[in-house]
Amino acid sequence: MGEDSYPYQFVDEQGEPSGVLVDMWKEWSKQTATPVMFVSRHWTDALDQLADGDADLHIGMAVTQSRSDKFVFAQALTHVSTYLYLHQDLPQRLTFEALGPYQVGIVSGSSHETELLKLSSKMRFKRYKNRHELLEGVLRGEVKVFAGMQGYLRDKKINKQIISLFPLSRRILIKQVPMRPALNKSDTKLLRQVNAGFAAIDKGRFDAIEEHWIGIKRQQNGLTIATTINLEPFISLGGDGMPHGLYVDIWNLWSEKTGIPISFVTSEINQSLDRVKSGKADVHIGYPESDKFKTGLLRSQLLYRVKSRLHNYGKPIDSLQSLQGSRVGAVPTAPYLAALKQALPNVELKLYDSVTAMIQAAREGHIGSFVASSSWTHHYLVLQDAWSEFYPFPELEFVTDIFVLTHPHNVGLSNRIKTGFELIETHELAEIERKWILNSQDRIFDSRLETLQLSGEEQEYLKALKSVKVGYLKDWKPMEFIGGDDIFSGINRDVIDVITKQLGVSVEPVAFDEWQSLIKALTEGEVDIAGSVAENAERRKSLLFSDPYWPSPWSLATPLEREAIFNVQQLAGQRLAIVEGYQLVNQLMGGDYGIELVLVTDPHSGLTAVKDGKADAFVDKAINLASTLKHGDYAQLKMSVLADFSEQHSHFGVHPSLAQFVPLMNLAIKNLDQAKRQAIYQHWIQPVAVPSRESDTIKWCVSVILILLILIAIILMCRLLLAKERLKRTQLESQLSKMTNYDQMTGFANRSLLDDRLKQAVLLHSREQATFGVLFIDIGGLKPVNKEMGHDVGDKLLKLVAEEMSTCIRRSDTLARFGSNEFVVVLNKTKDLDLVCQVADTIIINLSKSFDCEDTKLNVRASIGIAMFPADGDNVVELLKSADKLMYRAKQSGGNCYKSS
Repeated sequence: MGEDSYPYQFVDEQGEPSGVLVDMWKEWSKQTATPVMFVSRHWTDALDQLADGDADLHIGMAVTQSRSDKFVFAQALTHVSTYLYLHQDLPQRLTFEALGPYQVGIVSGSSHETELLKLSSKMRFKRYKNRHELLEGVLRGEVKVFAGMQGYLRDKKINKQIISLFPLSRRILIKQVPMRPALNKSDTKLLRQVNAGFAAIDKGRFDAIEEHWIGIKRQQNGLTIATTINLEPFISLGGDGMPHGLYVDIWNLWSEKTGIPISFVTSEINQSLDRVKSGKADVHIGYPESDKFKTGLLRSQLLYRVKSRLHNYGKPIDSLQSLQGSRVGAVPTAPYLAALKQALPNVELKLYDSVTAMIQAAREGHIGSFVASSSWTHHYLVLQDAWSEFYPFPELEFVTDIFVLTHPHNVGLSNRIKTGFELIETHELAEIERKWILNSQDRIFDSRLETLQLSGEEQEYLKALKSVKVGYLKDWKPMEFIGGDDIFSGINRDVIDVITKQLGVSVEPVAFDEWQSLIKALTEGEVDIAGSVAENAERRKSLLFSDPYWPSPWSLATPLEREAIFNVQQLAGQRLAIVEGYQLVNQLMGGDYGIELVLVTDPHSGLTAVKDGKADAFVDKAINLASTLKHGDYAQLKMSVLADFSEQHSHFGVHPSLAQFVPLMNLAIKNLDQAKRQAIYQHWIQPVAVPSRESDTIKWCVSVILILLILIAIILMCRLLLAKERLKRTQLESQLSKMTNYDQMTGFANRSLLDDRLKQAVLLHSREQATFGVLFIDIGGLKPVNKEMGHDVGDKLLKLVAEEMSTCIRRSDTLARFGSNEFVVVLNKTKDLDLVCQVADTIIINLSKSFDCEDTKLNVRASIGIAMFPADGDNVVELLKSADKLMYRAKQSGGNCYKSS
């Protein structure tokens, strides 16, 4: 066996053989009453040991041609997906052919080399002795691409570092590899014994072993998460019929970090718990379990902590003593009831089944105040335009722990969930929390954003560094400029101050007239750092870059009489002024835009060129262009944002001599949360103050101001009424959209929305010269159900079938009901037919089980036709026709799946 292929075959901390394959062989040993001894080796040594006859067989490996020449293989025990992991700095959407310039890190002797050469003969490899040395080389930056298995790493620290640099969302599937025991060709008797022993083992036992180690069941495409609704802002249904909220966003981030797809199934609270208990769902999204309210499920992860407070109706209260003799509402399932009674011993507690009921009771005078989740109450009262009627009392606070729950027998899934949450940074959770929790006092993650925890070595490095030279432009407001008393000022200065104060180093500003000279000085080491530097391949040859710290979309300045320009294509055949040295110059020159570039030294020169007719437009960062237009003599020019380059972000460019400083900068940048960015922005983006005039004019101004204030109050009242009407209209539009675009019975897309999604898919994939798949699915077996048990039961069964199919696809894909018992799946950005076939096989397997419907076990059968864009059709009609025709062939032939040859 191999010694470090976690979690399939490895040696644990106690030196014992462990992993999926080890446990499967232990089951075989029990089944056949044959003792098994495991001997761990490096991959190449293990193969040599088997070839030399020093071992009877190998625990399990991928089959390659060179191995087939030496060994014979037993039936597959499990399947492992193998991937190419791409560094975050590499361009998006790289193909196997495009990876030719990059060395690919692999373990010497692994099957990755053979499989990758099949995909591209241009592949170049850097070989490592084992997986541990490979990952160490990856972290040292020796390779930007490496091959590896699915799953996660045993070392949690390394796992987190690897995933932060090589996001799972960017990995490329190499192949799904069967893991087969290997034997010498002469040992046919042992081969028969191995296959017979494994065939006699209950497959459910294999499922349990994989769940224990990987956390995901065999043949399962992802996790199904049971959730309740109407718990704003934590969970609610949006206009698209999908769950939204704080908990949902946290889980979506978990999915992004782990690469495991998730789907949500909504129901009432008790039903959602029953789904997990019965195995119909893998996870409960989050439940306030406590020692008093036990569900019997396993607390796998602390998801959130909800703060509950006292809310008094009509007026604020100064102290709890003022509530003596009054009636206070609470929810009977609240875990803090005992603590509430102890805090308010002289009040009458009245129990209500919901916060809505308590708000109504307070308005009707039945209670004076109530205790409930502060965030939920805040959210509800704002929507009901009743926030001003209730006054929270912050001093009385109860905290309820919200736990992710799983089935107690599925410890492997519980461990997988914990490992996934360990990959999430606190600042990422804080960003999500600020999106949903209105009151900062109700947030829990903000308080965890503590000062940087640095190692002794890092502290010594910063102590020796003392200061950094920061280059900046003299006149590039508001990002950076020379302010009063010749001081380095602007947004970049404030961000630099946030970073350097956390790290304890001082700043030596160095001013420059032109961008080109600043970049040259940074490259040659005359300054250490410069802000607002865009990262590209050319600059990476001579500079290092921080994480992005500020959004920096590009904008155009054009004459007022010109039509608005929103994309570069509209500039074809025109003269575009741009500051020399901007990275956008290379992008515009490299693209086939047909633009004549006019290089200028600074923004004022560019705007003057447009003003004087020497250029048709000038391009600059939006925030700087807005400031320059506002304060300069450019009244005849207007500004528009370039949609093509609206997602740009600023980085700090750093000279390579400060390589150790870059990761420390990134730690500090993570603490630059949205609230701090907003404060910096508001500090520099402010209207210009108008000085007061003579004293005799002041009285007239005051009168005018009073009149204006009255007018403003009237306008605000009108706007408030209009806002209410807009809200009602938005809700009606949302309902109408749902009725128009979604099937009323299953809740999934209907033919109208499918048509739109397919059109978008054709446009997108045509532009990117990419492929996607279309599955046309016929569900058989419904007619007998409708005939014998009624259409209500048939409808319930079809809904269960649709929900099951939805768990087999990604969130980016589309599942639509096409006809009474026909569905269509659009699989976006599928690189080859094999991947599409894997999804189709998963759907067929999942639909082959019995469905519990009206206390009866019911079965269906699926016939699937597979069409690929553009091979089977380059438009919506042809794709659907092809997939429909192939589905009909599958149905007629009695098979499950049919694809074009």
